[in-house]
Amino acid sequence: MTRFLLDTDVLSLFAKVGALPLLCRLLGLQRLPVTTGVFNEIIAPLEYGYDFPRQVLALAEIELLAADEVSTFEALRLEGKVSASDAELIAICQRRSWVYVTMDRVAARCAENLGVRTVDLYALLKAAWAGGLRDKDELQALMDQMERADRTTFPFRDELINGAG
Repeated sequence: MTRFLLDTDVLSLFAKVGALPLLCRLLGLQRLPVTTGVFNEIIAPLEYGYDFPRQVLALAEIELLAADEVSTFEALRLEGKVSASDAELIAICQRRSWVYVTMDRVAARCAENLGVRTVDLYALLKAAWAGGLRDKDELQALMDQMERADRTTFPFRDELINGAG
């Protein structure tokens, strides 16, 4: 069975639009595995009055960095290319052969260079459509919500929507 670890951006984006149940279905998860680094990043917005972290925490299951993963974590941190949270995620995924779910291209590239399989937001959304969890209109509405919630525009939006018809 494939196991996944998700970064803070993916978790918070899905939480902001009330789509954590979709994320769980896409990945075949009952609980959302998070590291201590992701946990700490997720709870930070609570201090500013945001409520979405509570949705993540209600489904969270902590995955701890094992002793044999620490050297990879330390090496990644010393390189200075990824955050402590991403280094933790990558180290665990590499050692355990798990899939790293991220929206961070630099972290994804770093993970892939270490032989870690990655999944990005495009792949998640495409799987939602291909797997029949969202039709084209629902997918477009979900992306609209996500873009508003994160105050961004997805560069893959047109490609995804045009391919979903």
